[in-house]
Formats: sequence, structure tokens, C-alpha cells
Amino acid sequence: MSYEIPNAYVLARMADCASPDSLESMGARFLTAVAESTLSAIQHDDDRDEIPWTVADQCVPIYTYDVWRTFVDLAAYNEDPTDLGADGSDMEHAAKVCLYIIGERLAAAILGKMSNGGDDED
Repeated sequence: MSYEIPNAYVLARMADCASPDSLESMGARFLTAVAESTLSAIQHDDDRDEIPWTVADQCVPIYTYDVWRTFVDLAAYNEDPTDLGADGSDMEHAAKVCLYIIGERLAAAILGKMSNGGDDED
């Protein structure tokens, strides 16, 4: 099954987050990495039920500077990390959780699109 990865602005709509500042920004790179990793996991016949969580976890930036640039670029401050245990005592951890939520949502949207044969609108 073939799927062409759309640009980061379309990926942002699919992930229900803010559009990145540019196609080369940290947020755009994050969204593209999630999409590429999702497709790679599908091609490797990974457990589809686990793909959104594993892909999101793998794609969240590690370094503090990259975390915050990505966080701001995608307006991840609109996410609620408390459902996943972030209580605000460690702000960098909370930021990573917010990015994880966006990544998981995007991976799940891509999987849904692949399951529907890519026929639904972006």
C-alpha cells in the first residue's frame, strides 16, 4: 500500500495542532518524523495497535532546546498533559508529554487514513 507523506501543514491539521512556522521548523521536522516513522512501522508489520504510542515516544525530541522549539512551534501548550501523569512539577517533562500527545494523534490519524485506503479528505 502506497502513501505519500503530505507537507507539515497538512500533517498539523491531521494532528489537530497549530501549523508550524515553516516547512523547515522544528515542529515541521517533528511532524514529518512521526509520519515517516509511522509508515516505516507499518511496512515492518509492527503491531498496528502499538504504532501510535511507540512512534510518538521515539519521535519526541530529547534535547531541551529542541523540545521547547518544537513545543512552541506547534503550540503544544494547548494540550493537557495531566491525563498522562504530568503534574507540572517538571515543566520539560510536561512539554515532552504534550508533544507525545500530538505525535500519537498524528500517527493514529495516518493509520486511520491507511486503513480507509487514503480516500478521506486531509
